[in-house]
Amino acid sequence: MFTTTGVFGGFYRFGEIVLLLLYVNALWVGFTAMGLVLFGFGPSTVAMFTVFREWSMGKSDVPVFTTFWNTFRKEFFKANGLGILIIAIAYMLYINFNYLEFQGEWLSFISRYFLFVATIIYGIMLIFIFPVYVHYENKFFIHFRNAIFIAIYQPIRTIYAIAACFTISYLFYIFPVLIFLLGASLTSFVLMWISYRTFLRIEYTQEKLKAEQI
Repeated sequence: MFTTTGVFGGFYRFGEIVLLLLYVNALWVGFTAMGLVLFGFGPSTVAMFTVFREWSMGKSDVPVFTTFWNTFRKEFFKANGLGILIIAIAYMLYINFNYLEFQGEWLSFISRYFLFVATIIYGIMLIFIFPVYVHYENKFFIHFRNAIFIAIYQPIRTIYAIAACFTISYLFYIFPVLIFLLGASLTSFVLMWISYRTFLRIEYTQEKLKAEQI
């Protein structure tokens, strides 16, 4: 009888995760394309992170397609607002970095400095924005604030996430075919896994502080 413990269990578990990543990535690509990319990116990404949130919580028997489709449909308009805003901010930063020019050396230096800081803040916000969105019930713009606060409040975890992103990027650089097979799903799986444990740590600390105040 086959067992999911020991060495063979480890291989079985690894294979199960790889198949999950391939399947979810295919769903993400398909539903993003169905929304003509611009209107599919946000809902598909939220749906993908929702699936991986369930897995991070230990619910490995979650019905993947049902969860993905229900989330895509339910969050379509709000997630589109999130996705379009993220793309718009990235586009504005890109335009400002490449085409915005000021007369005067000091003015140009200051503008570049603030753009650099804004890009750093935007980058660390991106790490947690989708995990925060799928994990917590909050008003729309509160998600952005909380994503930045969590990144600053948990710097070690943020460094873990950044290091993981660089490692994944290097893996994709070595094996470009993986970008098409696992690009979105592997990145979101890792970020959700790190983020969920970050949320647990924050919630534990908050409960501990509340207990000490009683």
